[in-house]
Formats: sequence, C-alpha cells, structure tokens
Amino acid sequence: MIRYLIKNNIKLMSRNPINIILLLVFPLIVIAVLSSAFDDLMKSYEESDIIAGYMIGDDAVPEELTDAFTKAAEENELILHRYLNGDPEKIINNDDLCGLVVIKKDSYVLYRNDDKKEYSKVFDYFVNAFYENAAASVIGIDTKSVSITAEHPDFLPAIDSVDYYGIIEIVYFAWNAIICGAAIFVSEKKNGIFKKFQVTSISESKLYLGKLVSIAAAVGPGMVITSALTVFLFGVHWGNPLLSILLILASTAASTALGLLVYYLCENTVATIILVFTIVWFMGFYGGSFETYMFSSHPQSVKLLSPVYHVNRALAELSCMGHSDYVSSALLYCTVLTIACSVLAIAVNSIKRRGKA
Repeated sequence: MIRYLIKNNIKLMSRNPINIILLLVFPLIVIAVLSSAFDDLMKSYEESDIIAGYMIGDDAVPEELTDAFTKAAEENELILHRYLNGDPEKIINNDDLCGLVVIKKDSYVLYRNDDKKEYSKVFDYFVNAFYENAAASVIGIDTKSVSITAEHPDFLPAIDSVDYYGIIEIVYFAWNAIICGAAIFVSEKKNGIFKKFQVTSISESKLYLGKLVSIAAAVGPGMVITSALTVFLFGVHWGNPLLSILLILASTAASTALGLLVYYLCENTVATIILVFTIVWFMGFYGGSFETYMFSSHPQSVKLLSPVYHVNRALAELSCMGHSDYVSSALLYCTVLTIACSVLAIAVNSIKRRGKA
C-alpha cells in the first residue's frame, strides 16, 4: 500500500512540475548573483593582512590570557599591535587598524573600523571565538586546552565565493523542499482524499511516509543533479562527493519532515509554505546562507542551534580541506530532526483524525 501511495504522490507532483523545476533552477541563479557580488570581498580577505590592536583594560587580566590571545592571533595570521593607553577610536583612525579590543578578565570591548568592514568582521569573529573557546580555559589556568585554529574555518584554507555559494545555496533551497509537496496537499483538499482515508484501515504512519518519501525522492535527487550542474556551469569544487550527496539528501529529508509537521498543524498549503520559508530563512541567516559564516559576528552558540549551519560548514570544509568535524553533527542533527518531526506529525494527524471521525 505504501508503494502505491508513494507512486501516486509522485504522479501528482509530476503533473505540475513547475515547483520542482523552480526549486532546481533558482539555486543556479542565486549562486551566479551572490558569487559575483561577494567575489571581491572574499578575494580581498585572502590577499590582504588583517591588522588590529589590543589594550589591557584592567589590572585583573592574567598574563596567561594576553599570552594566549596574542599566540592565537599569530597562529591565525592576524597582525596585532599592543597599545598601553589612548582613545581606541583615535588609535584606529591614526594607525589604520581594522579594529581594537580592550581585554578584560572575563569580557572585552571591541572597537571596529567601519571603513574596513570585511576585516573588522573577521577580527570581531576571532575575538568572540577566543573568549568562547579559549579564554575560559586560560582563566581556569588550563593553558594546554587553548586552541581555536582547528575550530574556526575563518583561518583555515580559504574558499572562494563561487565554491562557497555554489555549495551553500544548494543546501538552502533543499531546506525548502516542502514547496514541491504543494501539489499533493492541493489535490487532497480538492478531491477530499483525507475524508476517504478516514474510513479506511490505512495507518497514519503509512499515509505520512507516503508523503515524506515521495517529496524527498523528488527533491533530493533533483538537488544532487543541480549540484552536478554547478560543477559544469561554475566550476564548483564539492570535496568529498559521496559525503556531500549524503548531506544534501539528509537535509532534504529533514526539511520535508519539518514541512509536513507544519502542514499537519495548520492544514493550509499557503500558510505552510510561508511558515517553512520563514523558519528556513532564519536558520539560513544564522547558518551562513547569505553572509558567509566565516565573516559572521553572530555568537557561535546561536549558530550551532541552526541545522543549516552544521550542513553548510561541513560541506564548505569538505570543499576546502577534504574533511570536516561537522559531518557527524550535521547528519545527527538532520536525523534527529527527521525522526522528531515525523513522530510529532503522525501524532498530530492521529489526534485530528480521531476527532473528525
């Protein structure tokens, strides 16, 4: 029975393939626009030195903290100048720095140069990463654990704008997979299919899987084909092809499960698409889909909440390094999200079905 449901749902989507075609074509258009728009910014970062300054803000700052800070900056190829006193803003302007940080024991004050936004964002990210990942260890006098280089791709081998956006936008559009399920939802409403299923013995799990598998089967391979087109059209380097495909398919499954949960809650096709698009936009905003996560100043703890961030970072690191510690977290996040949303969606629809019986 479930094979019949999957086959029927795929037929419904194929009768009105415009949503699927748009979902596969739009990434190519966005990749072309964004990779061109951010090309100069990413190249300027690769080719220029990042020069910043620091100042000790109070006497309570331990020497281990400043030593670790300057060592981390040196390892990540940031040029730091120390200033004993003075007005930070005047120092920035006079010495043409991208920024200056006033170091305190458990906090910091950062001054940025608005004329060098691309560099100041990198410096901002570096300082934030240091205090989140290294400073706590230093304050605890555990200097052996002070290391941020391996945890932040800003300072790892560079990835150009074509590779970055050629990968990231595929992920972003894969997370909008539920758009392709609109044909199924509209047909169910138009033909009263839901009412017909109410008098049958088909379980809610089979009805749900019929939608989940059919939408994921239509969108997942399509996104893989679009990914292959980025190689021929833009020369995108995907790193490990098998892992990249697995991450794209996992993202598609997770996004479909999320979309179906939203649909089962609101039972409105338009509202579902708008809500899912909004959710994915926020996940993409904090996950680096629009502003590269390498230049982003958002707190790391916030970005880690977004499954899109894990997938984006895993794929970007696979492209520029050939490996990534985020592959496992990305797959785990997508798997847990798929299972959790599926269980909730089936439970919600079961309750509604009993209520309407």
